[in-house]
Amino acid sequence: MRMTFPFTLSARLAGGAAVLALVTAGVVATRALAQDPARLLAAPAEAAGSWACEEPFAAEPGPAFDPAAARLIASLLLSAQETALGIRTDQMDAWRGYTTALIALLPSGDRLARWTDETKRAEAQAFDLAQDIAGAAIERGEKARALQDAVSNLKAVLTPEQMGMARQMQKRLVERIVRYVDWRAGEGAGMPL
Repeated sequence: MRMTFPFTLSARLAGGAAVLALVTAGVVATRALAQDPARLLAAPAEAAGSWACEEPFAAEPGPAFDPAAARLIASLLLSAQETALGIRTDQMDAWRGYTTALIALLPSGDRLARWTDETKRAEAQAFDLAQDIAGAAIERGEKARALQDAVSNLKAVLTPEQMGMARQMQKRLVERIVRYVDWRAGEGAGMPL
């Protein structure tokens, strides 16, 4: 008898993890930056439908996301996906390589901290910003290459059944990402996921 509950639950959890990874990597943020924030704040509450709040949200400055929380959530969701896929002991090294590389690709916020701290910013030398941007790009490229290698290693040890399940999870994830991006752009109704 085929068990469908863990697959459905794991697909949702894996979908959430991947959405989180892509959002923090900037896929969704890039599209959101193109929107006019003033227009978004001025939109009537009726446009939000049943999700509207009685009081509008205050537009207070704050961090866009918490890197530590993002890594924790991604770790929890990947752990659930590990269980749903039925990763065996002999597959564990490849799975850990994959999850470590994926989580390492999430931004840590360390480079940004230098420029948000007033004292450190005042100590910056000419062209330090350009060097930090270049360093971050090089570091990100190396982490992306490590993730590609980890994915190749993982695919080599998974069974056809596990690959099929991972493919279904990916399909649902992509559908959720598209709904989320459309929702952020104001093209979708209701909650995105």
